[in-house]
Amino acid sequence: MMQMFPARPRRILAAAAIAAAMAAPLPALAQSSAGSREFQQAELSELSPAIRAEVERRVAQGPGNTIRGVLETMLLNELQVREPASRIVGVDMGRGVVVVQPQSGGMKAYTFNKQDGLRIVGEVTLTR
Repeated sequence: MMQMFPARPRRILAAAAIAAAMAAPLPALAQSSAGSREFQQAELSELSPAIRAEVERRVAQGPGNTIRGVLETMLLNELQVREPASRIVGVDMGRGVVVVQPQSGGMKAYTFNKQDGLRIVGEVTLTR
């Protein structure tokens, strides 16, 4: 069987490919999932004064806490009451929708309201 590249050029090509991959910018690492400071402030502005104060208090409690992280935790805590042992499939904080897969199967989409303490306000069972 004929080789396309001799051993030495193959090693050089492999090393170049690895170097190029390592040098390429990684978008996931370049931006935080929490968003910019301005984005986080915009999220805070969407909250009622009582919820905003609660989020700010929780953010101040831990050096690694972010506004988005606290909001997601509050939402997940609310979901655990409604759907224990369910798996979160997706969350869209901007639109106020979370999709879960209950232990019994299927999928459910819940809508929530940031003004009302991330309380669930609607439910849709998704079927095939």
